[in-house]
Amino acid sequence: MNRLWVRLSLAFTAVVLLGFGAVVFGTFSLTSDQRMQSLLLNQFERPHGLVDSAADYYKAQGSWDGVETLMDGARSTLFPGSGGRGVLLLLDVSGTVVYASLPLEKMPPLPPRPGRPIVIDGKLVGYIDFIASPDAVPNAFTAWNRPSSSDFIQEVTFFLLQIALAVGVLGLIFGVLASRNLAAPLNRLAVAARAIGARNLDYRVPVQGSDEIREVAESFNKMAADLQSAESLRRNLLADVAHELRTPLTVLQGNLQAILEDVYPLDKSEIARLHDQTRHLHRLVNDLHELAQAEAHQLPLQKQILDLGGLAQEAVDFFGPMADEKGVTLRLDRAIESATVQGDRFRLMQVLQNLLNNALRHTPENGEIEVAVAAQADGVEIAVADTGEGIAAEDLPHIFERFYRSGKARDRDSGGTGLGLAIVRALVEAHGGRVSVFSEGKGAGSRFVVWLPAEQ
Repeated sequence: MNRLWVRLSLAFTAVVLLGFGAVVFGTFSLTSDQRMQSLLLNQFERPHGLVDSAADYYKAQGSWDGVETLMDGARSTLFPGSGGRGVLLLLDVSGTVVYASLPLEKMPPLPPRPGRPIVIDGKLVGYIDFIASPDAVPNAFTAWNRPSSSDFIQEVTFFLLQIALAVGVLGLIFGVLASRNLAAPLNRLAVAARAIGARNLDYRVPVQGSDEIREVAESFNKMAADLQSAESLRRNLLADVAHELRTPLTVLQGNLQAILEDVYPLDKSEIARLHDQTRHLHRLVNDLHELAQAEAHQLPLQKQILDLGGLAQEAVDFFGPMADEKGVTLRLDRAIESATVQGDRFRLMQVLQNLLNNALRHTPENGEIEVAVAAQADGVEIAVADTGEGIAAEDLPHIFERFYRSGKARDRDSGGTGLGLAIVRALVEAHGGRVSVFSEGKGAGSRFVVWLPAEQ
């Protein structure tokens, strides 16, 4: 009973029953003897109605003698058939019954006050009244058992009740079907939620129904897709971390084993190689720690007013000797004299160093690297462009992911940890900025653009 479609069906049923009851009550009220008596008496007073016809008759005859013909005709018109709905009366000025549509012995008690007055030239000459007769059809339910009656009101009553009953049955059927239809998307969502909870992240909900249901289904599918993507990233991260740690640990273990077995002599050159592996492990652990803090918005930032152009000049000066050693031209293009931002000096320098280190690693001899600083809408833009290997179109969407390296030819040992660009994005976003990359493909170089909000 606590199912939604059952509760909705009961609600529809209650509405239908209330509507049916309202129709029945309205029908009974319209066809009651008191209501009919009032309606008929009002009809009598209409122009050229029975009151006017009786007045014309009395004016022409000077009395009520022979008025039975007029009254019988009126009764036949108003009450066709043998059943009747009441008694039609004509009374003189003294209240004596001049005409009655029923024998006097079958008449109900007369009302204390006469009905509608009949006046000729300001003189009262009689009354016309209508009262319920003892054998009149008392209500609409009895009218159902009187199919031979030609009373128009009874036929209208019967027709209204039939319509109400038919509409009520159709309403109940529609209510049950609508309830099942409304509850079906929620049932599908419940099944999908159980599937997602069982780690079936490929499950999706059909996008059907009204706009609201479609929005819920689309949001659920987006959530499932995000969970699937997060789960994939988590698995890839664990695999990549395990791989990155395994390599230096394997080297350390093998070299130490070789030293213990006197395969390698214990000299400074061998110790230096082991020390390089420990530095690689330390750098990898530090990068992972910084990245985790930045993505969790828990990285402490010592913000101050900085000249981004001056910071870029320092980074270019620092990488200048390394660029000269590799035969790469490194230059700075400052389009503006002052480009102030509010940020952490150490972290923003780390962003520039990571970008320059990445550009220098993938730019061949005689290549060029240009660092440009320019003012943009509500901020400052710094770009690092190179003429190096370039990035394939399929690699561009993943270039800022952890441990992602574009191109199978890039050796993990000769490259970095695979976290540099991921750290760049995390640090830039921690400053309220954004970073993007552009490349026309392999061999066409690449351009990394960092936008930071201007100092307010």
